[in-house]
Amino acid sequence: MKFIAIPLLLIPSLFFVHALYGQDVAPIVLKQERVAYAPKSIYISSVTDSLVEANTIGTTVIDGKKQPLKMEGGVTGAFKNYIDHNITEDKAAQAVALNVTKVDFDVKKKGPIWAVNAAMTLTFYAGNMKLMEYSGKGHGEMDSDPGVYCEHFIRQTIEQDISRFDGWWAAHKNEIAVSQEVKVNVTVAKAIDKPDCIVYSTGRLLRIDDFTGREQPEVAELAATYSGMAFGSTGQTENGQLVINVTITPYFDKTKSWFKEAGKNAVLLAHEQAHFDITGIKACELANAIRNTTFTKENYLALFEQLEKKYTDESNDEQEAYDSETNHGTVADKQLEWQTKLAKQVRALGCY
Repeated sequence: MKFIAIPLLLIPSLFFVHALYGQDVAPIVLKQERVAYAPKSIYISSVTDSLVEANTIGTTVIDGKKQPLKMEGGVTGAFKNYIDHNITEDKAAQAVALNVTKVDFDVKKKGPIWAVNAAMTLTFYAGNMKLMEYSGKGHGEMDSDPGVYCEHFIRQTIEQDISRFDGWWAAHKNEIAVSQEVKVNVTVAKAIDKPDCIVYSTGRLLRIDDFTGREQPEVAELAATYSGMAFGSTGQTENGQLVINVTITPYFDKTKSWFKEAGKNAVLLAHEQAHFDITGIKACELANAIRNTTFTKENYLALFEQLEKKYTDESNDEQEAYDSETNHGTVADKQLEWQTKLAKQVRALGCY
């Protein structure tokens, strides 16, 4: 950041006057003057500093005597007070922490002239994420109180840097996820773009001619259903938050599902349909579990993996229990019991 030096300042002030005659240099006090510019995309929620001494902002040398230059109320308190009372802020905008990384004034008196070298760095954070840092320097020479220059330099730097960062954030807020919490939208798919697969739907029951896979004569079963849950996700940043869109697709694979000729009947088809029902139920339960989970940038990938594995394992276990209890659909009363239970679950979940 380039700072335009302020030339000879002839404004009378009491900031430094008594330093010419007394032993101590007066502290800098920020003038409470309303700022015309109002940030639109951010507000300063807190102010911290990285200074060696919280209220020391430089040195003053008079007649060879070096003294610390201080800020009344401390740097963080003075900066926050000035911002709160003089800059109109929208608390619904992105909260940003301002760190006063450097404030350094080197003030010297050479004959009747004061010379001031100024340097200041402000850093903007969201949470623990460093977003932007602005540094500026200035130089001024004057025959009156140099405290006026120092005070004006601080206020002008605060105003300019907040304005610059506000514009930068407005242009980049959809590129940087500053929020720790991740928003997850989840959808159970109603269609699939693979012609050899059928997406689960209560309005599209399986037919025998959907089972196009090669039958396996070496096994005892008369039919086999190959179904599963596909888990896909995309992400983008919106207003400083990572947003993940998850799609869960319960599907039936025609090419891996088969019927033997002897099993091609309505009873066995109903048994295979129930296998697909279990898949659809677990896909819906997985979607609901995701909706009820809080995700952060640190844990969302691991939690996705854990939830997907949990409900896939549960689906596999239930498929096995279903086949075991119905003896692959040959125990009529158990078969009816399972079909009734699964139909109620599908209706209760409300995904389809």
